[in-house]
Amino acid sequence: MIGSLSSVLSSTSLRLPLKKWRVWEIRIGVVSVLPERIKGDIMKERSVRKRIVCMTVLLTLVSMLNLTACSNKAAELRLQGIDLLEKGKYEEAVQKLDEALEKSNGKVSAEQYDILLYRAEAEYMMGDYDKAQKTIDILKDVDGEKKVYQKMQSQLDAKKLVSKARDALNNRDIETARKMLDQAEAAGLTNDTDLQFNEIVYLERTAQWQKAYDAAMNFVDQNPNDKKAKRELEFLKTRIDELNNNTALKQADPAADSGAGQTAAESAAETANQN
Repeated sequence: MIGSLSSVLSSTSLRLPLKKWRVWEIRIGVVSVLPERIKGDIMKERSVRKRIVCMTVLLTLVSMLNLTACSNKAAELRLQGIDLLEKGKYEEAVQKLDEALEKSNGKVSAEQYDILLYRAEAEYMMGDYDKAQKTIDILKDVDGEKKVYQKMQSQLDAKKLVSKARDALNNRDIETARKMLDQAEAAGLTNDTDLQFNEIVYLERTAQWQKAYDAAMNFVDQNPNDKKAKRELEFLKTRIDELNNNTALKQADPAADSGAGQTAAESAAETANQN
C-alpha cells in the first residue's frame, strides 16, 4: 500500500508542474494574441470614424452649396418680381415672387417677409383684394403687427370701400355709394384712380353733367392711356352738347332726363338694343 501510494504521489507531483506550465503557456499565448486583435479593432474603428467625419463634412459642404445656390436664385427671382411690379405686370410679378418663395426652401427670414410684402402689393394692384388680404394676414401672423403691415392693411381696407362704392353705383344705391366714397377718401385714398373714376360715375348717376365732364377731362389728362376713361369723356361730352343745344332740357330738372345717370357702357348697350 505504501509503495503504491508513493507511486501515486510521485506520479501526481510529476504531472502537476506540467499542467501548470501548460496553463501558463496558454495564458501567455492568449495575452500575446489579444493586443494584436485589440489593436486591429481600434485601427478599424478609427478608420470608420474618419470616413464618417469625411462624409459628414462633404455632405455639409454640398448642403451649404445648395443653400447658397437656392438663396442666390431666390434673390434673383425677387428682383425680377419687383421689376415686373414696377412695370405694372402684376400677375407676372406675383408668379415670380411665388417662385422666389419656393427657392427660399421655406426658411423664415427677413428676405421671405420682404418677398411676401411685395407679393401683397402686386395682388393689391391687380385688384385681387382677397389674395392680398390673405398675404397680409400671413405676414401679421408670423412677423407681428408692424407699421408697414398696418399701412398696407389700411390701404387695402380703403380699396375695399371703393369696390363697395362701385357695386352700390351699379345697383343705383346712390346713398351707400356716397358713404363708401367718403370713407375711402377719409382713409387717405384721394389719389387713387379707382376712387377718382367712381367719383365721375357718381356725378353721372346724380346727373351732374358739367362736374362729371370736368372731372373726366382732368382724369384723362392724368391717365391718357385709360381707354375706359376716354369713352366716359366722349359720352359726357355728348351730354354736355345736348344740354347746351336744348334750352328746354337745360332748364328742366337734369335728373328727369331719360338718360340721367347712365355710364358710357350702359348708354351704348341701350342704343344697341334700340337698333
